[in-house]
Amino acid sequence: MLDCDRTGLEQAWDRITAEGLPEPALYPLDLLGAGPEHFDELLANVTKEFGGLDALVHCAARFEGLTPLEQLQPPEWLASIQVNLNAAWLLSAQSLPFLRQSESGSLYFLLEDMGKLTGAFWGAYGASKHALRALVSQFSVECRSSRVQVLGINPGVLRSALRSRAYHAENPNLQPDPEIAARQIIKLLKREVDPDPPFVDLNPV
Repeated sequence: MLDCDRTGLEQAWDRITAEGLPEPALYPLDLLGAGPEHFDELLANVTKEFGGLDALVHCAARFEGLTPLEQLQPPEWLASIQVNLNAAWLLSAQSLPFLRQSESGSLYFLLEDMGKLTGAFWGAYGASKHALRALVSQFSVECRSSRVQVLGINPGVLRSALRSRAYHAENPNLQPDPEIAARQIIKLLKREVDPDPPFVDLNPV
Protein backbone atom coordinates (compact mmCIF):
# COMPACT_ATOMS: atom_id res chain seq x y z
CA MET A 1 0.00 0.00 0.00
CA LEU A 2 1.29 3.42 -0.96
CA ASP A 3 0.19 6.69 0.66
CA CYS A 4 1.67 9.97 1.84
CA ASP A 5 -0.18 9.55 5.15
CA ARG A 6 1.96 7.27 7.31
CA THR A 7 -0.64 7.23 10.09
CA GLY A 8 -3.36 6.20 7.64
CA LEU A 9 -1.16 3.40 6.33
CA GLU A 10 -0.56 2.10 9.85
CA GLN A 11 -4.28 2.18 10.62
CA ALA A 12 -4.99 0.25 7.41
CA TRP A 13 -2.31 -2.28 8.38
CA ASP A 14 -3.98 -2.75 11.78
CA ARG A 15 -7.40 -3.35 10.21
CA ILE A 16 -6.05 -5.82 7.64
CA THR A 17 -4.07 -7.88 10.14
CA ALA A 18 -6.97 -7.80 12.61
CA GLU A 19 -9.02 -9.64 9.97
CA GLY A 20 -6.40 -12.37 9.91
CA LEU A 21 -5.24 -11.45 6.42
CA PRO A 22 -1.59 -11.50 5.30
CA GLU A 23 0.46 -8.53 6.44
CA PRO A 24 0.56 -5.87 3.70
CA ALA A 25 3.69 -3.97 2.78
CA LEU A 26 3.53 -0.27 3.63
CA TYR A 27 5.23 2.29 1.41
CA PRO A 28 4.98 5.94 2.52
CA LEU A 29 5.49 8.19 -0.51
CA ASP A 30 4.18 11.63 -1.42
CA LEU A 31 3.18 11.54 -5.09
CA LEU A 32 3.62 15.31 -5.26
CA GLY A 33 7.38 14.85 -5.39
CA ALA A 34 7.54 11.35 -6.87
CA GLY A 35 9.63 10.76 -9.96
CA PRO A 36 10.88 7.79 -12.01
CA GLU A 37 13.58 6.90 -9.50
CA HIS A 38 11.05 6.65 -6.65
CA PHE A 39 8.80 4.30 -8.63
CA ASP A 40 11.80 2.23 -9.76
CA GLU A 41 12.69 1.71 -6.11
CA LEU A 42 9.08 0.92 -5.20
CA LEU A 43 8.73 -1.68 -7.95
CA ALA A 44 12.10 -3.23 -7.14
CA ASN A 45 11.01 -3.66 -3.52
CA VAL A 46 7.60 -5.08 -4.47
CA THR A 47 8.94 -7.61 -6.94
CA LYS A 48 11.73 -8.63 -4.55
CA GLU A 49 9.34 -9.21 -1.64
CA PHE A 50 6.36 -10.66 -3.51
CA GLY A 51 7.94 -12.12 -6.62
CA GLY A 52 6.00 -9.93 -9.03
CA LEU A 53 3.15 -7.48 -9.45
CA ASP A 54 -0.43 -8.56 -10.16
CA ALA A 55 -2.41 -5.35 -9.71
CA LEU A 56 -2.15 -1.58 -9.49
CA VAL A 57 -5.16 0.39 -8.28
CA HIS A 58 -4.88 4.18 -8.47
CA CYS A 59 -6.90 5.72 -5.62
CA ALA A 60 -4.83 8.81 -4.84
CA ALA A 61 -6.50 12.18 -5.43
CA ARG A 62 -5.85 15.80 -4.57
CA PHE A 63 -8.76 18.22 -4.27
CA GLU A 64 -8.66 21.32 -2.07
CA GLY A 65 -12.17 22.59 -2.77
CA LEU A 66 -14.36 24.22 -5.40
CA THR A 67 -12.63 27.28 -6.89
CA PRO A 68 -13.13 29.42 -10.03
CA LEU A 69 -10.34 28.80 -12.52
CA GLU A 70 -9.28 32.43 -12.54
CA GLN A 71 -8.79 32.33 -8.77
CA LEU A 72 -6.91 29.05 -8.67
CA GLN A 73 -3.29 29.56 -7.66
CA PRO A 74 -0.70 28.12 -10.08
CA PRO A 75 1.06 26.00 -7.42
CA GLU A 76 -2.23 24.29 -6.55
CA TRP A 77 -3.03 23.62 -10.22
CA LEU A 78 0.40 22.08 -10.78
CA ALA A 79 0.21 20.03 -7.58
CA SER A 80 -3.20 18.62 -8.48
CA ILE A 81 -2.13 17.68 -12.00
CA GLN A 82 0.98 15.99 -10.61
CA VAL A 83 -0.86 13.87 -8.04
CA ASN A 84 -4.02 13.14 -10.03
CA LEU A 85 -2.55 12.61 -13.49
CA ASN A 86 1.22 12.69 -13.91
CA ALA A 87 2.00 10.26 -11.10
CA ALA A 88 -0.72 7.87 -12.29
CA TRP A 89 0.70 7.81 -15.82
CA LEU A 90 4.29 7.41 -14.67
CA LEU A 91 3.67 4.64 -12.15
CA SER A 92 1.43 2.82 -14.63
CA ALA A 93 3.98 3.01 -17.44
CA GLN A 94 6.75 1.73 -15.18
CA SER A 95 4.51 -1.02 -13.75
CA LEU A 96 3.22 -2.41 -17.04
CA PRO A 97 6.24 -4.64 -17.79
CA PHE A 98 5.60 -6.41 -14.47
CA LEU A 99 1.81 -6.52 -14.90
CA ARG A 100 2.26 -8.13 -18.33
CA GLN A 101 4.14 -10.99 -16.67
CA SER A 102 1.19 -11.75 -14.40
CA GLU A 103 -1.42 -14.36 -15.29
CA SER A 104 -4.14 -11.79 -14.59
CA GLY A 105 -2.64 -8.31 -14.36
CA SER A 106 -4.95 -5.47 -13.37
CA LEU A 107 -4.49 -1.75 -13.93
CA TYR A 108 -7.36 0.20 -12.35
CA PHE A 109 -8.02 3.92 -12.05
CA LEU A 110 -10.67 5.50 -9.81
CA LEU A 111 -12.59 8.11 -11.77
CA GLU A 112 -15.69 10.17 -10.94
CA ASP A 113 -19.09 11.12 -12.24
CA MET A 114 -17.54 12.71 -15.31
CA GLY A 115 -20.68 14.62 -16.27
CA LYS A 116 -20.59 16.42 -12.94
CA LEU A 117 -16.95 17.43 -13.45
CA THR A 118 -17.74 19.38 -16.62
CA GLY A 119 -19.44 22.01 -14.47
CA ALA A 120 -17.96 25.13 -12.92
CA PHE A 121 -15.41 25.35 -10.09
CA TRP A 122 -13.97 21.82 -10.27
CA GLY A 123 -10.66 23.31 -11.38
CA ALA A 124 -7.57 21.16 -11.69
CA TYR A 125 -9.34 18.20 -10.12
CA GLY A 126 -11.99 18.17 -12.85
CA ALA A 127 -9.46 18.70 -15.62
CA SER A 128 -7.17 15.96 -14.31
CA LYS A 129 -9.99 13.43 -13.98
CA HIS A 130 -11.06 14.01 -17.58
CA ALA A 131 -7.43 13.59 -18.68
CA LEU A 132 -7.20 10.44 -16.56
CA ARG A 133 -10.24 9.04 -18.35
CA ALA A 134 -8.45 9.58 -21.66
CA LEU A 135 -5.41 7.83 -20.21
CA VAL A 136 -7.57 4.83 -19.30
CA SER A 137 -8.84 4.63 -22.88
CA GLN A 138 -5.32 4.69 -24.30
CA PHE A 139 -3.92 2.12 -21.87
CA SER A 140 -6.91 -0.12 -22.53
CA VAL A 141 -6.31 -0.18 -26.28
CA GLU A 142 -2.55 -0.59 -25.89
CA CYS A 143 -2.97 -3.52 -23.49
CA ARG A 144 -5.63 -5.27 -25.55
CA SER A 145 -3.25 -7.96 -26.80
CA SER A 146 -2.03 -8.75 -23.28
CA ARG A 147 -3.63 -10.30 -20.19
CA VAL A 148 -3.69 -6.92 -18.41
CA GLN A 149 -7.20 -5.70 -17.62
CA VAL A 150 -7.44 -1.90 -17.69
CA LEU A 151 -10.47 -0.31 -16.02
CA GLY A 152 -11.62 3.20 -15.19
CA ILE A 153 -13.92 2.84 -12.19
CA ASN A 154 -16.55 5.28 -10.99
CA PRO A 155 -17.09 4.20 -7.36
CA GLY A 156 -20.20 6.32 -7.00
CA VAL A 157 -21.07 8.45 -4.00
CA LEU A 158 -18.87 7.60 -1.01
CA ARG A 159 -18.27 9.02 2.42
CA SER A 160 -14.86 10.69 2.23
CA ALA A 161 -12.91 13.76 3.25
CA LEU A 162 -12.55 14.67 -0.43
CA ARG A 163 -16.31 14.66 -0.98
CA SER A 164 -16.90 16.79 2.11
CA ARG A 165 -14.73 19.55 0.60
CA ALA A 166 -17.25 19.92 -2.23
CA TYR A 167 -20.53 19.21 -0.42
CA HIS A 168 -20.33 21.16 2.83
CA ALA A 169 -24.03 20.91 3.68
CA GLU A 170 -24.15 17.16 3.22
CA ASN A 171 -24.22 14.83 6.20
CA PRO A 172 -21.33 12.43 5.54
CA ASN A 173 -22.83 9.81 7.84
CA LEU A 174 -25.67 9.38 5.35
CA GLN A 175 -23.29 8.44 2.53
CA PRO A 176 -22.17 4.88 1.72
CA ASP A 177 -19.09 3.48 3.43
CA PRO A 178 -16.07 3.33 1.05
CA GLU A 179 -15.66 -0.30 2.09
CA ILE A 180 -18.65 -1.15 -0.13
CA ALA A 181 -16.81 0.04 -3.23
CA ALA A 182 -13.57 -1.56 -2.03
CA ARG A 183 -15.25 -4.96 -1.83
CA GLN A 184 -16.63 -4.55 -5.34
CA ILE A 185 -13.16 -3.66 -6.62
CA ILE A 186 -11.76 -6.78 -4.96
CA LYS A 187 -14.33 -8.84 -6.88
CA LEU A 188 -13.11 -7.22 -10.10
CA LEU A 189 -9.50 -7.99 -9.18
CA LYS A 190 -10.40 -11.61 -8.49
CA ARG A 191 -12.31 -11.79 -11.82
CA GLU A 192 -15.50 -12.76 -10.00
CA VAL A 193 -17.47 -10.37 -12.18
CA ASP A 194 -17.21 -9.71 -15.90
CA PRO A 195 -17.22 -5.94 -16.54
CA ASP A 196 -17.67 -4.19 -19.86
CA PRO A 197 -14.27 -2.48 -20.11
CA PRO A 198 -12.78 -0.04 -19.98
CA PHE A 199 -15.29 1.93 -17.86
CA VAL A 200 -17.26 0.58 -14.92
CA ASP A 201 -19.85 2.23 -12.66
CA LEU A 202 -19.97 0.55 -9.25
CA ASN A 203 -22.76 2.59 -7.75
CA PRO A 204 -24.23 5.03 -10.27
CA VAL A 205 -26.51 7.70 -8.80
